[in-house]
Amino acid sequence: MSRSTAQSVSPDAVIAVGDRFEDFLVNRGTVPVSDLLARLRSGDIPDGLTVGIGQGLSDGELEEIRTLADRLAPAVTVAKPGVPERARQRLTHKHDAKNVLIGPVGQTGEHRFAADLVLDQRVEVLEDHLTGQHIPAITLLEAARQFWTVVTEQFYVTGPDRTRFVIGSVGSTFHSFVFPLAATLQYELLELTRTPVGPVFKCRISIHHGDTLASVIDAEYRVIPEPFSVKQEKIAARQAVSAELTRLREQSAPAMSGDRVA
Repeated sequence: MSRSTAQSVSPDAVIAVGDRFEDFLVNRGTVPVSDLLARLRSGDIPDGLTVGIGQGLSDGELEEIRTLADRLAPAVTVAKPGVPERARQRLTHKHDAKNVLIGPVGQTGEHRFAADLVLDQRVEVLEDHLTGQHIPAITLLEAARQFWTVVTEQFYVTGPDRTRFVIGSVGSTFHSFVFPLAATLQYELLELTRTPVGPVFKCRISIHHGDTLASVIDAEYRVIPEPFSVKQEKIAARQAVSAELTRLREQSAPAMSGDRVA
């Protein structure tokens, strides 16, 4: 580890965080994941080291920590719940694995579900927007969207037919910063309405740091058959283009004869 990092690390416990969170890494007990991996590879570690997994780690880094911790046990222990995994890429509707922001979803009660926040520092909603020590709100909103998508497709809309999600409304309240530490998301289904063109869901998603409620996101969305969605979108697109062309023609039309200057 670098001198500045080593000075801030507890000898018996560290929290691994993505290297990009430079401002957050000034906090005592945090360590850049690149430095931690270098020490684990060399075996230059104190006996009884406990490693906590923060945010910003890639799948490759998570897997290497898992492998090295197993090899170095019992000198190294990964704090519970252990090294996280990501939800299946297909369920989150993301093409690139690094953009998946949540772990596998589990059911915790009737119409209640939970998942871990599992943030890769290269994620699209973070790579060009990182200010201060906290995780930006836009990143948390995308994590919530992925969460309700996975819950819906895994537990409510499970047939073979392809569907699309249409968001009706989203409202958010932020009570405290979410820092690049372990965090969980909880989903509560508030209302489910069946309609001829697909079910409408109203849900509440809360994001927690341990026992601290950090933010609440309320959303309403409809899940509709893909062929119907494609047809409606094409119609809407044609109407939008037609309206814009009409506006452009009206702007360029000659002035009325009564407005002309002699």
